[in-house]
Amino acid sequence: MHSQTDLDKTYKNALRWTNPRNFSLPDPGSVSEQKMLDSLEDLFSNYNLKNLKDKLPKLYAERFYFRDAFKHFDNKKNLISYMIHGLQSVEGVEFSFNHVIRSKGEYFIEWTMGIRFKPKSEIETSIGITRFRFNSERKVIFHQDYWDPTTLIYKKIPIAKQLIHFVQKRI
Repeated sequence: MHSQTDLDKTYKNALRWTNPRNFSLPDPGSVSEQKMLDSLEDLFSNYNLKNLKDKLPKLYAERFYFRDAFKHFDNKKNLISYMIHGLQSVEGVEFSFNHVIRSKGEYFIEWTMGIRFKPKSEIETSIGITRFRFNSERKVIFHQDYWDPTTLIYKKIPIAKQLIHFVQKRI
């Protein structure tokens, strides 16, 4: 079963080959670093079909590791298809980068996501953090989301909603 927090072999291997010490990264606070982060923020703050198709292939390296609460990918075509598929059940998605922390050559970005599900008009929000690593060409080689989809996604599924409420009452 997939989990975004398992320390499985694939994850451990990705941590080894994406180690920031293996790459030449921009200096902290440099124009080059800011440009790299701005490009990433532009991809997610304008989270739509056109932006995903145009910008994700340029921002992610050929070899990368991606894992979120639902899936794991190392292929751009599959990752793009997955992200585009996620847009089909929503009117819109918005990401705001709240805090960017650089530590030992990697980046931890705390974000707020707003989703407007079809056919509703209100925006539902959630928070999360993504751990990013980049290669020497400033392309994403590691993308690990830490996000709890319980409220936004799982509670929309009737049987899952009942199970979640049952467990929450017992704890």
